[in-house]
Amino acid sequence: MSRPTVAEINLLALRNNVKKLKSISNSKVYPVVKANAYGHGLKQVIKTINNLVSGFCVATFEEALELKKLTSKSIVCMEGPYSYKELNIFEKHNIDYVIHSSHQIAFLSRINRSFFSKKNKIWIKFDTGMNRLGFKDTEITNAFLKILEFKKNLVLMSHFSSAASTKSSIKQSKNQIKIFKKYERKFKKIKPNILLSLCNSGGLFFYKESHKDISRPGISIYGSQEGIKQNLLDLEQVMTLKSKFISIKNVLKGSRVGYDGTWKARSDSIIGILPIGYADGYLTGMSNKAYVLVDNQKAPIVGRVSMDLTAVDLTKLKKVNYDSNVVLWGPKLKIDKVAKLCGTIPYELMTSVSNRVRKKFVEK
Repeated sequence: MSRPTVAEINLLALRNNVKKLKSISNSKVYPVVKANAYGHGLKQVIKTINNLVSGFCVATFEEALELKKLTSKSIVCMEGPYSYKELNIFEKHNIDYVIHSSHQIAFLSRINRSFFSKKNKIWIKFDTGMNRLGFKDTEITNAFLKILEFKKNLVLMSHFSSAASTKSSIKQSKNQIKIFKKYERKFKKIKPNILLSLCNSGGLFFYKESHKDISRPGISIYGSQEGIKQNLLDLEQVMTLKSKFISIKNVLKGSRVGYDGTWKARSDSIIGILPIGYADGYLTGMSNKAYVLVDNQKAPIVGRVSMDLTAVDLTKLKKVNYDSNVVLWGPKLKIDKVAKLCGTIPYELMTSVSNRVRKKFVEK
């Protein structure tokens, strides 16, 4: 356990973020905790915020069953059942699930209606413009009426294709809200107590009319504001990825560093080697583009990030040694910024942190 590469998870920051998000809406909050809570550690995340929220969202059948062991709150499997057998298990364990295709409606038809639980909900996914999962506007009414035959506890849901603050995003999101409202009114006449769920993190920030009964914030509970220009709620970054050097060496002018020599020293240089690479979740896109903070000093990544190691140019820094603290992302080097430097998104960076990286849970 001596390898110095650590993902430090600030549980106090996590709680604070959830409280801040709850403060801007009257909706019930079902945070998204798929992919091991976006790489932050599912068990600790649930333990930390369980008493603050009304439910949780995950992507897969396996994630839903794992989560069932950790909480008594509502659990939603967003991809829904992949088979008739899985639908049976959802009903047995009172797990909410999404129905987004006629293929899944066929699973419903195979179950004896007396077997359906009265404690869980079916979420009917309406494709309002994402063009991924869900029933189109020409299909949604028939799907709703068919599913209503099997279950009375229903949620009409949709998903924003973009909830950023750009002009194109605003136009698309408002159009999705308009389409959703049309069918919301229609279905409320048939079933007045149907629940509604539309908004994600961006929806919470920008579209109050999308809050509905249940909101589903994801990336924002972990402190990222990807797609949002201003830190509107002063969200705190939950994960700090850090390490220490395992080698500091002199490199002569003209020498090359790393695989294929993609970086060449313009002068005699000092190069530090960190024990972290793409197998840990520090992506190859960082190569010759990103930088780290070494005792709060900026230092560029040089050469190609390899599976286990990353090189850093320390030539211009002062008083660097093996005890120096190196931050690859954290409160002073936002993961949103790091993602832009290497041409990706914070979602990918968070969820790419592998099991080789030890997690340290703190409250500060």
